[in-house]
Amino acid sequence: MSGYGAPPAGGGFYPPAQGSYPSQGAAAGYPPAGTYPPQGAYPSATHGGYPAPGGAPYGNPYGPPAHPPAPGQAYPYGGAGSAPPPPPQAPYGGGYAPPPPQHGHGHHHSHSHGHSHSQGHAAYAAPPQQGGAYYYNGIPVPPPPGAPPAPPPAGIDGAQLAESVRKATKGFGTDEKLLISTIAPLDAFQVDALSKSFKSISGKEIVKVLEKETSGWFEYALRLKVLGPLAGDCWLLNRACDGAGTHEDLLNEVLLARSNADMWALKQAYKSIYGKDLERVVDGELSVKTKRMFSMAMNGNRTEENVPPNPSDIARDVQALKSAARGMGTDEITICSILVGRSQAQLVAIAREYQHKHGALSSMVRSEFSGHMRDALLFIADGAERGGQGIERDAQLLETAMAGMGTKDERLTYRLIRLHWNRHRFNEVKMAYAGLVNKKGLRSRVAGETSGDYGRFLEALVGH
Repeated sequence: MSGYGAPPAGGGFYPPAQGSYPSQGAAAGYPPAGTYPPQGAYPSATHGGYPAPGGAPYGNPYGPPAHPPAPGQAYPYGGAGSAPPPPPQAPYGGGYAPPPPQHGHGHHHSHSHGHSHSQGHAAYAAPPQQGGAYYYNGIPVPPPPGAPPAPPPAGIDGAQLAESVRKATKGFGTDEKLLISTIAPLDAFQVDALSKSFKSISGKEIVKVLEKETSGWFEYALRLKVLGPLAGDCWLLNRACDGAGTHEDLLNEVLLARSNADMWALKQAYKSIYGKDLERVVDGELSVKTKRMFSMAMNGNRTEENVPPNPSDIARDVQALKSAARGMGTDEITICSILVGRSQAQLVAIAREYQHKHGALSSMVRSEFSGHMRDALLFIADGAERGGQGIERDAQLLETAMAGMGTKDERLTYRLIRLHWNRHRFNEVKMAYAGLVNKKGLRSRVAGETSGDYGRFLEALVGH
């Protein structure tokens, strides 16, 4: 059974509620009105060295919450107002202009191209849209910073949502049950409307109010939810690189195997919120080898998904991988450049061909690498095998957060919240979990590993 551990308590930097950021260039570096939801994220195995919020050791399952949780009631995820399944592939955007033109399609010349293409691009270009909507990580999201604000979609009553949260947090004591039932079922647009309306009605940032009224991993989960997908990813990255030790799992899950459009949006958003260049921040946390790999990933130079895999190119990549995987003296740069630089469709084809000729791609990574680089490349390789959508990988990562002595609360929380935004894909992950990991299902497993309002909130996110 997991306790709260000690998530962020008080200090730290919290992005403001969506829709209430000062204009770009403001001192705090907050983005302007409108925020975006985070994407689905899935980490690698286990890594210590990242302190849990509030100073407890990372993943400490024994730390009690700051105050005992009050009884609450799970609210099935995906209630009224649920968004329809998102479209399959996100176009350029997340609300931002696409990255600069590519220098080819990611073959063997696609080693690190230096630093961010976003450097020197302080202002946002007019963000592209698809059917009038913005996208991030494959799901429609509210207008991001720099885009003209837009009213919420029809049927979303931000004022009513804000009033429910205000009622739950005013006076003495907090109505945790009402907070859970109000916030858990919201999609990205509803969260955005809630944050804007709460600021308008109360004059306060919803994140700050939740920070004051709740604590422990319950507070952490509520905050990550109300930030939405993209600002939530930025907050996670800031935590990953802030304090003693680097949270390597978070870096892997948020930064690897991302589309060029999503990477561009992520770097722009991080700069707007925190006033810092994301690539420089990440570089400062890594050793030489992993630094180069993440520089490749963050360049935004992956082959685009609309480029169909070419059989001769796939065969050449497979041969290059085999030649580079030579035990003593592994050619790490070649392997990294291929796994980091190819599109998902190409990686699926590479994994299939490599399996046919030499065995599992993931097995090669395990035998040739160690430490953070192994976990990072395994995250990519595992996502290219067994269907190529990362569904089984993500189901296993959820189990990794709960297996063994003590639940790794932070990993479990951010993995669930990042996954739940894309409801269609999350349902596939839940089915894979029930079929491959635990036949009782994900909700039952989460209920057995968590407790109090924190546990009830996670159960509500998982749904049935």
